Amino acid sequence: MFRDNSTDKNPQLKKYLTPVGAWALAFGCSVGWGSFVMPGTTFLPLAGPVGTTLGMIIGGFVMFLIGVNFHYMMNKYPDDGGTYAFSKYVFGYDQGFLGAWFLLLVYMAIVWANATAIPIICRNLFPGLLEKGLCYNIAGFEVYVYESLLSAVIIGISGFICLSGGKLSSLVQTVFAFVLIGGITVVALLILASGRVSAATFEPGFVSGKSNGFQIFQIVALAPWAYVGFESISHSTEEFNFSQKKSGWIFFFALLAGAAAYSLLSLIAVTALPAGASNWKMYIDHLGQFSGIAGLPTFHAATTIIGKPGFILLCFAVAAGIVTGLIGNLIAASRLMYSMARDNLFPEWVGKLNKYDVPYKAIMVITAVSMIIPFFGRTAISWIVDVNTIGATLAYSYTSFAAFKSAREEGNATVQLTGGIGLVISVIFTIYFLIPNLWSVEALSQQSYIIIILWSIAGFVAFYFILKSDKTKKFGHSTTSLIALLFLVFFISMLWFREASHKTSEEALTDLKDYYISRMEERGIELTDSEMLNVNGYIEKKVNDVNNSLQIKSILQMLTILIALYVMFSVYRTMHKRGRDMEMEKIAAEENSKAKSMFLSNMSHDLRTPMNAIIGYTELTKDIKGMPPEALENLYKIEYSGKHLLSLINDVLDMGRIENGKMTLEIEDTDITTTMHDVKVIFMPQMKSKNISFEVVTEGVKNRYVKCDENRLNRVLLNLISNAFKFTPEGGTITVSLIQKGVAGGKGKYEIRVKDTGMGMSPEFAATVFDAYTRENTAIRIQGTGLGMAITKSIIELMGGDIRVESEKVKGSEFIINVAFEIIPDEDYVKKHQPVQDVGKDFSKYTVLLVEDQVINKEIAIRLLKKYGFKYDTAENGQVALDKVSSSAPGTFDLILMDIQMPVMDGYTAARKIRELEDPELNSIPILAMSANAFAEDVTNARDSGMNGHISKPIEVNKMIETMSEFL
Repeated sequence: MFRDNSTDKNPQLKKYLTPVGAWALAFGCSVGWGSFVMPGTTFLPLAGPVGTTLGMIIGGFVMFLIGVNFHYMMNKYPDDGGTYAFSKYVFGYDQGFLGAWFLLLVYMAIVWANATAIPIICRNLFPGLLEKGLCYNIAGFEVYVYESLLSAVIIGISGFICLSGGKLSSLVQTVFAFVLIGGITVVALLILASGRVSAATFEPGFVSGKSNGFQIFQIVALAPWAYVGFESISHSTEEFNFSQKKSGWIFFFALLAGAAAYSLLSLIAVTALPAGASNWKMYIDHLGQFSGIAGLPTFHAATTIIGKPGFILLCFAVAAGIVTGLIGNLIAASRLMYSMARDNLFPEWVGKLNKYDVPYKAIMVITAVSMIIPFFGRTAISWIVDVNTIGATLAYSYTSFAAFKSAREEGNATVQLTGGIGLVISVIFTIYFLIPNLWSVEALSQQSYIIIILWSIAGFVAFYFILKSDKTKKFGHSTTSLIALLFLVFFISMLWFREASHKTSEEALTDLKDYYISRMEERGIELTDSEMLNVNGYIEKKVNDVNNSLQIKSILQMLTILIALYVMFSVYRTMHKRGRDMEMEKIAAEENSKAKSMFLSNMSHDLRTPMNAIIGYTELTKDIKGMPPEALENLYKIEYSGKHLLSLINDVLDMGRIENGKMTLEIEDTDITTTMHDVKVIFMPQMKSKNISFEVVTEGVKNRYVKCDENRLNRVLLNLISNAFKFTPEGGTITVSLIQKGVAGGKGKYEIRVKDTGMGMSPEFAATVFDAYTRENTAIRIQGTGLGMAITKSIIELMGGDIRVESEKVKGSEFIINVAFEIIPDEDYVKKHQPVQDVGKDFSKYTVLLVEDQVINKEIAIRLLKKYGFKYDTAENGQVALDKVSSSAPGTFDLILMDIQMPVMDGYTAARKIRELEDPELNSIPILAMSANAFAEDVTNARDSGMNGHISKPIEVNKMIETMSEFL
């Protein structure tokens, strides 16, 4: 039956849950056996039939406000885990753990409550049926083995149903959910149709002694307990086979059915009175004196008015309530554990799925533990059940706060309102139940307080081990959750101590009262001296008993605090160690970054130097006259391949600098339309070779002069167009368009589109096209590193813009860039950039000092200088260059071409020392760096050392001559 999917990389839950199934899950979890018993024991004594009905309706509405927050978060984060998932995404994994820790206890406690309710129901409906065999007493409750065995068997059957797949458990849940609400509704209608019910039946509508409004509030305050579990579908979001947008309506109808069930059962409970009771108030006030069916007002009314059919209908309904509670909360708890296991809050095996794609090991663990619980008796379990409301309101608080925070970031005013209201209401409910006598609410039992304390400390311990084994460092980033947990321990321990002291004092005073009464009855009002001594001695003894008891409890309280502090200190020590390790890692990363920068700089130089020889000699060889056509064609191929190799080198080096955060922009005045059309000139011969229709459109651009990094913008265009060229077959179309979208804040908004009719991309690859090193499998024959698009995106983002792609297989792709550049007024640009006088092609009157240590680079440079008619002299390092310049007559050298990496003296040092010469004609000779160090900081370093410009290797001949002409 089970499949161990330990080898599955990402096991997925099956999408089986229909809207009706989700409603059944939410309704079945929120309404259980308590709705049949609590009217007589809790609801009616607090507020009467009218107050209870109004309170349940209002309480349902309050829960729906919280449901709106769940609906919003489920749509935003459609993961299993409910409150845990919402908290971890909005507040971090630490807060997610805190909410999940208490919510897990809630769901398991509801399972236990439903299971141990079976003996209670049986004892009233079928007296003596199971009260046989071995019997023992726990906390005042008689436990019969047959009752516990029946409860354990029903839990086991429910667990088996959950293990057998989502479809089966959903079907069972749905059937029993309709039986539950249907049975209640039919009984209510039959009672109403009997003619034995009138308005007087429900009088008085409220209880006396308290205001009607406060009575209603008391019932509303029970809403978290009454409706807890309505949010359980948030733990099965990944199993929806419908849109999460429908979850709001599911919450509404589940809560509507829940309010109807609670209200109808409360009204049914007062429609029939046993002998001797004149009205429902007298009946409920003396309910403890009745046994059998009369001890359950709902069953008494159904049986009295309808007869055996009414009894049977309610039996089916209460059985359905128990089953839906068991199955629903087993599903909720197992999905929560599954979600937590995925994040390593539980061992990995807890999240394993079986062949039905349900987390079977989580279900088995919960079922196994739950089958043992009934043997501890109802009283012991009630202590845990008392904690439910605290855990539920904590979950509601987290979800509401998460919804409020997320909605505020998105500007959603509606959810901001419901989130704020949900948070406030949840906090009020928590305080109402935690602090005894604050609003006349009955205090939790001492044992319940102790359970909260122990569960909180267990949470500390669990978090400590999670933190120690956390390899991904998702935890330990927030001290708020730890402080909140510690505060809860201290606060609850204080309340426990208060209640324990109160109980101890009460017992002592009762003993004293009984003692005095007995003595006065025996001896009269006046007491002898000896009798007074005895009384004083007895009182002193009782005071000592109280003091001793309080002292023991104080010691226990301090031990609790010390244990919590010890665990918290251990957690803090682990967090501190992690912080120290992270600091060391940061230092190491910075050192690695420096080493990487140095490596990239050296790599740039070492790779560009041989590329300079390849491209330089190719350029020179092409000029040899009489070159055979085949040889010339080969040279063109070598030149193309060399430039392609250089582009690959640039991609790898640039990607390294991007990852290192070293890429910066070089802003300059730019004619953006000219830049676009220059690209057309570059690519037009290639386009013609493939018969591709190539067009560049810039019409409608009103502000053509801008400040931008023209070289990098050109790099972006080259990347996009070359990609389009590679992927577009012969006879295709490529269109590049520049559109101005407007002006804002002195900046022009521009949109650049590069569209082709090539092979296009799959949606999966289009989503990753801007990731580094990615190439589509279908395109492995295309050359490239897979870095071009990543570099393009980085450049655009560095410019403050964005880029996206729209593509469809076979039909082509379109890359769309949106960017803003500072506008330069036309008159300012024209005035600043007047055409300089053409120096012509005759460079024979200029003498250049070439400073280069590499023989091959020197030979290439000399041959290029000769080609254009320059006179020249050479120096093999910076020191020799400095000596030649300092000893030369003014006018000897018109320009210096300076390499950077050289022995004896590097180019930067040589340039600075030349600028320090006393002769103004010598120290002002133009110096151009001609280096394979071609990064932006290399250009900046060259200028900072006194150089006038920078020529990158491999040498682009036209750019070299243009740059030299600028300074001659």
